[in-house]
Parts: sequence; C-alpha cells; structure tokens
Amino acid sequence: MSIFPRNDWRTPEPNSRRALWISFIIFVLLGFFVYSGTAWVWFRPVVHKPLINRYAAEYKFDPLWVMAIIKVESRFEPWAQSQRGAVGLMQLLPSTALELAPEIGAIHLKEDDLKTPEINIHLGVYYLFKLQRLFPDDDIAVLSAWNAGPGITQQWRKGKPALELEDIEYAETRRFVKQVDRTYGWLKMVQGWKHIFGFAHGHDR
Repeated sequence: MSIFPRNDWRTPEPNSRRALWISFIIFVLLGFFVYSGTAWVWFRPVVHKPLINRYAAEYKFDPLWVMAIIKVESRFEPWAQSQRGAVGLMQLLPSTALELAPEIGAIHLKEDDLKTPEINIHLGVYYLFKLQRLFPDDDIAVLSAWNAGPGITQQWRKGKPALELEDIEYAETRRFVKQVDRTYGWLKMVQGWKHIFGFAHGHDR
C-alpha cells in the first residue's frame, strides 16, 4: 500500500490546466506585444511632439504619420546617422537639406545643424510637403520618393494615378513603406486606446 495519497499522481485538475493555458497565452501575447513594436508606441513617449505637431499642422500632415516616419528612420535619436550619410531624426541627406534650406529661410545651414531637432523636423516635413505636391493623393509614392528619390519613383509609377507597393523595385524602399504604414497604424490604434482610457493624445509630453 502506497504511503502517498492516491490523488498525488493524478493528472492536473481542469482548473489547473486552464490556469496553465491562460498563463501560456498571456506569455505569448506579451512576447508579441514587445517584439511587434506595440510596446514601444504604448509605453515610450514620443519625443519632440510639440515640434512635430507644429510643422505637421503648418504643412497639413497628420502628425502621427510624421511620427511614424521618424520612428522608422531614426527611432527618435537626433544623433542618428546612416551609412549613406543621412543625418538626424528624419534622416536627411546633407545635399538635400542644403538645397531645401534657403526655401525655409535657413540660409547659413551647416551639416551639424541637421542634428538639431527643430531644424531637422522643419526641413523634413517641408520636404514631405514638396514630395506631396509632386505626388498628390499618393502616400505610397511620397514615401517611395522620400526613400529612393522622386525620379525613380516617377519611373516606377509609369504614368499611373497612384503607385502600388508591387511597383517599387527596391526591396529596401518596399520595406520602408511597409514599416511606416505599419507604425502609422499602430500609432493610430494607440491614440484610440488612450482616448478610450482617458489619456488624450494632446496631453502626452
């Protein structure tokens, strides 16, 4: 006769199995939450939001779209610099920035100035404005032109009223467009959540 109670060797009770499954599901969802980028847009405050709101309003853009571009380009790191030499929050090429600078009154712009958030965001949003005038009502073309250049984007569009993702021949540019679109979607979702739970978007620091 065993000295152990008989039920010590039984399979877990239904309630225990249910608790284990719930714990497993929570663990999987938490992993997805963190690695999908949702945790970033929910917990990390968007820095330089007043500047983004200011210039997005001036040039008639949704500030969340501008935030999505900055997130993908630099992760809000003003000192970011790419291997191609793009600088700052919106990853502007110095040659492009120097060409645009006189149009916004920045006559004596230097390359190091692109690491200043206000200058970088102003120039970046202004460049988006110019691209939007070149490709009206075509956000995919605007993002393609931002990443790959307006000339090649016009070739890809081939006179069509709007560029499709499949038209973009550069894998890097397709990836960039998709990342911005996905991040923009997450930001809009989080903004909705914040309103639902009483955290208005405009009150974030």
